[in-house]
Amino acid sequence: MLFTRRAGKGPPLLGAYLSIESAYSAHVMGRAGFDWLLIDMEHSPLSARDATAMVHAVAVGSRGSCGSLVRIPALGVEWVKWALDSGAAGVVAPMVQTKAEAEQLVRFAAYPPLGQRSFGPFNAPWADLSPDSSMAKYFSTTSKDVAIIVMIESLAGVNEADAIMSTTGIGGVFVGPVDLRLSMGLQGADGQEPEYVQALEKIVRIGKRVGIPVGIFSASPESLKVHLAMGFSFVLVSGDAMALTNGVQSAMDVSRQVVRELKL
Repeated sequence: MLFTRRAGKGPPLLGAYLSIESAYSAHVMGRAGFDWLLIDMEHSPLSARDATAMVHAVAVGSRGSCGSLVRIPALGVEWVKWALDSGAAGVVAPMVQTKAEAEQLVRFAAYPPLGQRSFGPFNAPWADLSPDSSMAKYFSTTSKDVAIIVMIESLAGVNEADAIMSTTGIGGVFVGPVDLRLSMGLQGADGQEPEYVQALEKIVRIGKRVGIPVGIFSASPESLKVHLAMGFSFVLVSGDAMALTNGVQSAMDVSRQVVRELKL
């Protein structure tokens, strides 16, 4: 999946996060019809082995129609290397606040001459379901289209957004609304405070100017409507833990209602 080419062209790409260390769960989520899934190593104790198995499970579950992005826990060369060598469609780096950090991400994630990524994608072919998948094919085709995505999720990042987003090799930006709001002294996953709205509008505006897609987490259908109207083109709308919680709670609520109706 050429993620950054799809995002921003046509309908918005709808995704969900994966935080449960289970290839089975990732396979199920891959079959659900999402355009993309974010494997979250930042806030979940997923190992590189877990993430690799989940990338492959998503590919099989979706029959190659859903791409995996891996959010690494920190801007370290080992995390970037493991994430991309899995065959993921791209890597997402959290809390990028300067152009220097964006440039470092590109160095780690791109092969020469653009970057300094070391060759060794032994696991990457198994995320490609075509019969001719191989390391050579990955290097010659897929690797050139790897999505290198920075997260802007602080006031400092917003202030440096133009420089960060103009960095050669950066293919997309994802806004972390909760951390961004916290850095502004605000709480919650969404709001209409002028400073927050202006920050979102600024990031979307720069994204359109430099030609890269901008994504965000939408905490509710109402937030989704606002974000899509602003121009966000790839959006997280759910997650495995969220879906599990909502699903079992709904089943219990319905079952208890039946028990009450039967007066048992």
